[in-house]
Amino acid sequence: MKKAVIGLFVKKRRNEADKEDERVYCGAIEENGGVALVLPPDLGNENIEHIVDECDGFFFSGGVDIEPSRYGAQRRAECGAADLERDKFEFTWIEKILKTDKPILGVCRGMQLINVALGGTLYQDIPSELETSVLHRQTEPKFSTSHEVKIAIGTPLHSLVSEDRMSANSFHHQCVKELAKDLQPMAFADDGIIEAVYFKGERYIRAYQWHPERLYDKDPQNRKIFEDFIEACTLK
Repeated sequence: MKKAVIGLFVKKRRNEADKEDERVYCGAIEENGGVALVLPPDLGNENIEHIVDECDGFFFSGGVDIEPSRYGAQRRAECGAADLERDKFEFTWIEKILKTDKPILGVCRGMQLINVALGGTLYQDIPSELETSVLHRQTEPKFSTSHEVKIAIGTPLHSLVSEDRMSANSFHHQCVKELAKDLQPMAFADDGIIEAVYFKGERYIRAYQWHPERLYDKDPQNRKIFEDFIEACTLK
């Protein structure tokens, strides 16, 4: 069977940490049956039509905050630095990709980008805008979990893992504020923050606020997220 080619959106490689993050994302795709095609923001848009046609699915990864003007908000002091080059690149590409029926997976920033691209908004800084006892920026290592999420019954995630709760890691200070009208929540933190979403129709669009690419090799529930995504891309 032909392996699915996954267009992987990552930040520009500036240091060894960025290279390691890219290796982890590629590993999560390739160890679960796909082939990763890395699409960094300095790639440019010259071959966008060809690459969108050639890829079987797309994966938007984590990174820095999205510029608040993208969702019609004034920048708060607590908002982190944005990468305007990456914002322009990824919003251009996702606009093209959404016009196809190809599967999309997003994690962390990727979930926020999908929500904004479909018309939703974000809280720019959880600690200063929301009251919560959940630590969404964990101090534990990236490969460790720090809190659980509650899975909504009847959602694709619930069908996938057959559990009401699962463990997650957490490295974000922003989150969904107004959910895009075409998205539905799949999981919540115990403070009510949305931790996973899916597209309402038959289109495969799934996104997670945590980083399953750091957990799939030791946690069967998080592995299923990638197995399911790669299977959906293969069927396309």
